[in-house]
Amino acid sequence: MKMNKAWSPSGLSTRIALPVAFSAIALAIHGCGGGGGSSSPAAAPGPAPTVVAGVVAVGAAVPGATVTVKDSSASTADVTGTADASGAYSLDVSSLVPPLVVTATGTLNGEPVTIAAVVPTLSANANNTTNVTSLTNAIAALIAPGGDLNALSTPATLASAATATAVTNASTLVVNTLKTDPEFSALLGANFNPLTTPFTANGTGPDAVLDRLSVAVSATGVSITPLAAPVAGNGAPPSPIVLTASQTTTPTVVPTLPPSVASSNLPTAAELAAIAKKLEDCLALPLAQRVTLDVDNNVTAVSPTCSWGPSQWKSQGGNWAERIGQNTLRFNSLTGSKAGAPTIAAVLSAPNFTGTTFQHPYCNTATCVIMNIPLTSVSGKPWNSLWTVGRLNGQWNVVGDQLPYAMGIEHRLYRKSAVNTALALANPSNYSLQDRLEASLRLNFNPDQSGSNPNIANVRTVVWKGPGLPAAGVVTHRSQRCGTDDRFPITNQEGALNVNNSSSTQFWNNGGTIDFVLSASALDGSAITTPTPSTNWSTNASPVNQEVRSSPLSGTIPAWSAYTAEIYYFSNTTNAAPDEVIVVRNATAYETAALGATKNWPTLASTFIDQYLKPTGSGAGLQTALGQAINWTNASDSFVSFAYLFGQNRLSLTNSQNETAGYWKRANMFFRPSSLGASTAISTEWAPNLSGTELSPSTASSGTNPNPRCTSDDLQPLDANNTNAAYREAGLQFRGPDRKLYQLTHFWSN
Repeated sequence: MKMNKAWSPSGLSTRIALPVAFSAIALAIHGCGGGGGSSSPAAAPGPAPTVVAGVVAVGAAVPGATVTVKDSSASTADVTGTADASGAYSLDVSSLVPPLVVTATGTLNGEPVTIAAVVPTLSANANNTTNVTSLTNAIAALIAPGGDLNALSTPATLASAATATAVTNASTLVVNTLKTDPEFSALLGANFNPLTTPFTANGTGPDAVLDRLSVAVSATGVSITPLAAPVAGNGAPPSPIVLTASQTTTPTVVPTLPPSVASSNLPTAAELAAIAKKLEDCLALPLAQRVTLDVDNNVTAVSPTCSWGPSQWKSQGGNWAERIGQNTLRFNSLTGSKAGAPTIAAVLSAPNFTGTTFQHPYCNTATCVIMNIPLTSVSGKPWNSLWTVGRLNGQWNVVGDQLPYAMGIEHRLYRKSAVNTALALANPSNYSLQDRLEASLRLNFNPDQSGSNPNIANVRTVVWKGPGLPAAGVVTHRSQRCGTDDRFPITNQEGALNVNNSSSTQFWNNGGTIDFVLSASALDGSAITTPTPSTNWSTNASPVNQEVRSSPLSGTIPAWSAYTAEIYYFSNTTNAAPDEVIVVRNATAYETAALGATKNWPTLASTFIDQYLKPTGSGAGLQTALGQAINWTNASDSFVSFAYLFGQNRLSLTNSQNETAGYWKRANMFFRPSSLGASTAISTEWAPNLSGTELSPSTASSGTNPNPRCTSDDLQPLDANNTNAAYREAGLQFRGPDRKLYQLTHFWSN
């Protein structure tokens, strides 16, 4: 099982109930014919029970966890109990024969938790401290055959695997590895034992270590990632350490963890909790008391209670209302969400950037932290919120990424299914018509959402560089197509800033995608041939497939890897150097497209597909109003948080300059569930209806601009005769337990 360490445990109670001794009362017994009496002797107290007692925690305690103890004898019954609200439990195991395996299952912040601890020996007639945590789970995995924790449920396997020597060696290996980090060593103290050392959930000592670790177990070993080890300025994040069963034979020979940032240079658990409480208090208010919305459901104001960020806060080019109000507070499905114990997701060391590279006013010369706030909706579904935290006037507070533009980079995994199967079967070599899984890197630079930054109108192109991308850089320009937030789609992957087959500088492109495909596979995970991108952009008159990597990426890209965005202005006619350079990071790790076959995906209702994604459907005609309903079935381990219906047609219109030109008319309607975990939603808003070229004076009146194509919100008809090259797709978005964004798409293409 995988466990992302994100919580802090409660205190450990070592008190157990003791038997009460009763005094015997002498009774007079009167026999016939005579008096006399006798008194019974006092009952001798029985032996004290053998107890295992501790706390169930994966950082934070797991309240109400079910605790099951199995032993090494096939003839004895399991002992089962329930942890209290603080995760504490106490069970009488006098009937069991050690070694024992203690398994705890429960829910924390809406997420399922299952962890184990192995107890090789017991002190009879006594209390045995037995913590069940992420660390005891790692120790159990190291001694389990093949790392399979389920195997320890078999008495014979438990008896042979959980010897005192094996458990001690595995525990020593884990503890010695943690202590290679000087900060962890000081916090753990001498003689720390994950199973038997009591600890208190106050953000100090062993609890602080648990809060700063991500621990994952698998058949290949135990992966330990120190979350408080700093991510260098524009470098890669620290790599996890992997422990294997073979290493337990020499538990004093251990790998070295990257050193963590000192506790004195990090926000305390109490400081993080205070920030999370502000978010929770805001979400406790009804929607109307949080934000003011206009007719298009855009936030125009945020209430005082919900304006808890400092005035200096800024993110993605926008202010508090434009980002927190618009992207979080306006959704009624989040009303009443409860915050769990926040943790550190990443520590950003001071990069000390200079020159034209963007310099965060609070994080460029000082350590900042990415904080994760786990939340649980009223419907019991988990979601989380990431915040950049830095020191303001000596106090830790949210500061935002302070970026001047709406921009970022994100790994996504898509599952794409063709509705027009006849066309797909007739054109098996046409990649874009086939069912497939795609792992992509979304390159987002959106001039329509860059807040009040006046400089956005001057930006001509953005060149992206970083892990998984071609070394020369993926070039993006302003799009002439109607917008659906895709304002700077991919032009080429050769770092070329000129018009293809020309030496003149390129100002815009004809539109496309902002997703750069890193790998692809068939829906069952088997190999699929990806398109080959053309080369020699400067001389090729018809370049193709510039949005697909030349060879699939089979390696890894960890979360928080650094990417650079090189920004060029319209005034920069020499292209000798970018006018700005901005470093951004991906929040989740890359995984190959083939792994999509192992994921649980939601199911879009066939009735919706028939209605809106087929030319014969009742909803295939022109759609000018909102209010459509979409239905789906959620996957077993996730829920749909967003849905959309997108359409694109090739049309021809004449603009105010009396120029007639063909163009792509695009529109996108959004569906948002009224509660997290719902399986239906109503369309309530359109995507912004602008093109990238409309948003800059340098291109708004150039060539066929301004163009009348972006004057109305509507989905053009889906015809079957290819008259307008009609295309439609519907999508369901959800986030996995790893926070990665997944998207299910069904599409009709002519």
